[in-house]
Amino acid sequence: MFHKAGFTLVEMLIAIVVVSIAMSALMTALSSAVEDSPTPVIEVRALSIAQAYADAIMAMAFDDQTPNGGGAVAAANLPCVMSTEGQGRASFDDVDDFNGVKDQPPILVNQVVSETNLSQFAVEVSVTCAGSQLGLAENHFAKRITITVTLPNGNTRLLSVYKGNY
Repeated sequence: MFHKAGFTLVEMLIAIVVVSIAMSALMTALSSAVEDSPTPVIEVRALSIAQAYADAIMAMAFDDQTPNGGGAVAAANLPCVMSTEGQGRASFDDVDDFNGVKDQPPILVNQVVSETNLSQFAVEVSVTCAGSQLGLAENHFAKRITITVTLPNGNTRLLSVYKGNY
């Protein structure tokens, strides 16, 4: 008796078609995964920039009336004032001074970020009185600092922090 072994031409063609379909599906899935792979890195960088701005701003005095060394002023009779007093960035000394800051590329600690892959980010800072948002008796007892980071693709990410007058 003669024993046949191997594949017929039809079986080989079917196998090639099945493998081709599977490979094209796999390559489609991999290409979309590779295309989106920088997104988490960009998101982390945006958050790092926003956090660096928040840290720098939160280290400042509450406002111009806050005494050196900290401590709350008798704020009951003081209005909520946002004044930048026309100062240059190097002389910012309180939270209000950062209101309206727009930086591209980001500037951290009076120095432009030199890393070229961060130079495509933009940052805007807004400072508002927000004591009532926190349930405080007076609106001027706290300030809300909102840092908006614009990513290279045009999307924005917000980070908001509150600073109390204490």
